[in-house]
Amino acid sequence: MRKSFYFKSLCFMLISFLLLLGCSNQQSSSDSSHQKINLRFAAGSQSGDWYPLAVGITEMMKKNMNNLDQVSIEQGGGVANVMSVNKKQTEIGFSHGMSIIDGIKGNPPFKEKNENLTYVVSLDPYYMQIAVLKGSGINKIEDLKGKRINVGPKSATTEVAARMVLEAYGMSFEDMKSVEHLSHGDSVEQMKDKRLDALFWVMGAPFGAMTDLTETKDIEFLPIPEDKIQLLSDKNPAILKGTIKAGTYRGQDTDVTTLKTPLAVVANKDAPDDLVYEATKTIFNGLSELGKISPALKNVKPEDLPIDIGLSMHPGAKKFWEEQGLVK
Repeated sequence: MRKSFYFKSLCFMLISFLLLLGCSNQQSSSDSSHQKINLRFAAGSQSGDWYPLAVGITEMMKKNMNNLDQVSIEQGGGVANVMSVNKKQTEIGFSHGMSIIDGIKGNPPFKEKNENLTYVVSLDPYYMQIAVLKGSGINKIEDLKGKRINVGPKSATTEVAARMVLEAYGMSFEDMKSVEHLSHGDSVEQMKDKRLDALFWVMGAPFGAMTDLTETKDIEFLPIPEDKIQLLSDKNPAILKGTIKAGTYRGQDTDVTTLKTPLAVVANKDAPDDLVYEATKTIFNGLSELGKISPALKNVKPEDLPIDIGLSMHPGAKKFWEEQGLVK
């Protein structure tokens, strides 16, 4: 009788313990799934195209992620964002394909290998756009020698690409009369005032500042021949042949052959999987809405988003692309 009582008591205690343990684990799992996540998104200057695009992406993410807490958009650039994401100063960021490849290899302007980057998605291609005033007498890249040029912020992707293009012609910045590092808006204003002879920009086509310039001035774009593009591609496989289609800008009546490189989203390898998954999903499902912010995205097809650029994919992004059947 006493043994039966002790046995029943022991069973009751054991069952109670197991129930409490199960509830504790369930609560722990629930707390983990609702853990607050912060997002720092590496974009560009507020006068450029990346900043409003990052705002659009993160605003959509806020609506779909209950645990997304603080969101900040950090101003940077193609080169700066590679280093920022690599050092986990930001979780996710934009950069150009050519800068990403240079970054992971530690090629100039990078001083070390950036090996903490993972791939999320490729967006629209970015084109080298070399603009000159119509009737300036500058008809080809060789004619830029001794001229006043703008190449964007120091160490940014446009400056790196401009150096490479000039080197392909046996020239350097030292061969120019002056080399400015102005923002989109400032460079356009100086071009309008004829204080600059040429603008270099690696941007989507069209992009706002160039559209503004072509609406007020007659502009021509200098082409880059295929043999020069191949020479550059041999140094960086993310540099490809591209075409700025006729009619992209006012007064542009013919196609312009130039180099292109994809705009990509990268994430730190330790960024939370669900954060990167949601960012990938947001871009995929919101492509048409994002096209209202960045017109160049209107020509991008959803199935073209997960293009291999030679970088390992973040697990969160891979999970989403596998669900869509776009990545094996």
